[in-house]
Amino acid sequence: MKKLTTLLLLAVALAGCGKKDEAANAKPEATPEAKRDENIVTLTKENLQNVTLKTEPAQLGSLGMTLKAAGRVSANLNKTAKVTPTLEGRLTKLNFDLNDRVKAGDVVALVESPEFLGKPLELKASIDGVIIERNVTAGELVDKSKAIYTISDPAQLWAIAEVKERDIAAVKLGQNAAFTTLAFPDEKFHGKVVLIGNQVEAGSRTVEVRIAVGNADGRLKPGMFADVEIVTTILDNVLLIPDSALETEGENQIVFVALDGNKFEKRTVKLGLEQSGRVQILDGVKAGENVVTTGGFILKSEMLKGQLGEE
Repeated sequence: MKKLTTLLLLAVALAGCGKKDEAANAKPEATPEAKRDENIVTLTKENLQNVTLKTEPAQLGSLGMTLKAAGRVSANLNKTAKVTPTLEGRLTKLNFDLNDRVKAGDVVALVESPEFLGKPLELKASIDGVIIERNVTAGELVDKSKAIYTISDPAQLWAIAEVKERDIAAVKLGQNAAFTTLAFPDEKFHGKVVLIGNQVEAGSRTVEVRIAVGNADGRLKPGMFADVEIVTTILDNVLLIPDSALETEGENQIVFVALDGNKFEKRTVKLGLEQSGRVQILDGVKAGENVVTTGGFILKSEMLKGQLGEE
């Protein structure tokens, strides 16, 4: 009996030792890796040195809603005058030619008339400006039905916009406007709406809108075609970013927001109005956050490479 008991105790002891050995030799279970945030792009120092990235802060500002219209540059008729004889006679002398600059009071032409005995009748400029039309030559018979010269001030012009009938209700006097021309496609000229036509042109179904514009340097010429934008509504205190920050991902518009150091976060954004290279952000970015305006496609490529590597 004692012998049997001893054998049982020995067996139990050996079994316990075996379990301890297994526990000692067992490998610890692998700790699961932290899941990578698929919206974060991390660039190495080397990558940062080799790529060009530029950022700008999202800022609160004003944005205007605009309507577009075709138009043309015109002389300002309020700054234009014609030189016309008051009597019938023969034009004996023209003192100025096209594009000559004159001042109010300058004698621009002489007319001899049997009704005006003695010295010739002096025709004078009534305004300062430039001669934009000359309609006669010396020696012609002239009368009050025909202007000899047209003088206009080139420093003050009009842009005439042909606004569609359906849009005209949004146009108001005093609204800001801007336009470009074929001669200066990358430069905007600015003015204000000073007159809205009172009739719709039958063929084009448009209304003429007159915009006063300064032209001190004389680059604009009457007759130039113009692409006009009239600011019809101003929105204040809206969040704006440069449109160069936008990237397309499927049906969504995204931006990359700079985080600390070398990290950038992809954000899906909801857009509002857009004007002059700026776009309104309704959701996805906060004021003061720096968005990538140059190099966003590089971050997008790095993100795609990371996703392919995981697969």
